[in-house]
Amino acid sequence: MNKSGDVIVVGAGIVGSSTAYHLAAGGTAVTLVEQTHPAGGPTGKSSALLHAFYLMPELSQLAIRGLQVLLSLPEIAGAGSFVTQVGMMWVCGKDSEAAWRAAAARIRGEGARMETLSPQAFADAAPCFSRDDVAVAIWEPEFGYADAFGATNAIAKAARARGATIMQNAPVRVLRRQGSRITGVDLANGDRLEADTVVLAAGPWTRRLLQTAGMDLPLHVERHPMAVLDAAGRARTIMPFAWCDDIACNYGRPDNEGVILVGTWAGGGTGIRHDEPMQPRRVDDPDHYMEGVDERESVAIVETFASRIPAMTGLGIRPGYAGLYDMSPDDLPVIGAMPGVDNFIVAAGSSGHGFKTGPAVGEAIAQLVTRERQRILEPFSPGRFVAA
Repeated sequence: MNKSGDVIVVGAGIVGSSTAYHLAAGGTAVTLVEQTHPAGGPTGKSSALLHAFYLMPELSQLAIRGLQVLLSLPEIAGAGSFVTQVGMMWVCGKDSEAAWRAAAARIRGEGARMETLSPQAFADAAPCFSRDDVAVAIWEPEFGYADAFGATNAIAKAARARGATIMQNAPVRVLRRQGSRITGVDLANGDRLEADTVVLAAGPWTRRLLQTAGMDLPLHVERHPMAVLDAAGRARTIMPFAWCDDIACNYGRPDNEGVILVGTWAGGGTGIRHDEPMQPRRVDDPDHYMEGVDERESVAIVETFASRIPAMTGLGIRPGYAGLYDMSPDDLPVIGAMPGVDNFIVAAGSSGHGFKTGPAVGEAIAQLVTRERQRILEPFSPGRFVAA
């Protein structure tokens, strides 16, 4: 039996790695346990869009702080920059205009630069884009996208440098429970780790692990395909910024000048979920799902851009890839102490918001572990689904 330290963090995605970093930086003994390697799961396949535009204040604030943490990585991790600040552009139709204008005004007051553009101003800023049906555009010049794999590994490296133990290729099979307390974990190789507190940040594997200790949350897993378009050195000409279209229900971003990554978007978390886009497939086993994206799927995604960005339809299609989202019933994260269970915190159900908010979520969880109330996390409490 191993005594691992004060805290075990299960899962080295962006949230788990950030939690371990902030705990270690604060002097807490922490062991980060990961079944493969940092960003080896959904984090590494994230489109890693960065934006502060949300209708929910807490998500906006976490995203703003998340960007600040990512921009600090050269200093805290001794690494290069993992953020590309090409800006983020949004468009919506008449039905959402009032709510989006109000959200943009609020977010400006929270410290992020955000411009509200008329249809003509949008057309001036994006002359190759159609302004059909656009009632308002939102421009976030400080945001854009990140290298999800590189940033997460830099955070894990910074955690190790501050004393965290990182166990890779160490799948957790069981959460150990004694009465009302989670006491540690059993690994697939038979080793047992114990700690005063356990943080479960296992993404799509969360529900499976909860059930080993007689707990559950109403989470499900979705497969989200990304099409990869060959831009032949013109990616920033065709799509000069990170993009989200609430009308056509799609999103995308350049990846340097070579390719453009695009997907469909259902609106969860920013507004009411749409029924129109291609519905993602549910996944029963996150260890076995279709990771590739066939040409039919890629073409269907690209076709959603045809009327808005006609140049997209002339690009070549490279092999795409699919990641996993762990989803909650209300499309909002599930973060906090499990009711009726001591010394145990869950960070799950990221519902597509995980990467951009993850660095700040990890920071807030670390403060919650050290017994500081975190009001910003309270709307996401597991208690909204599970009674004590």
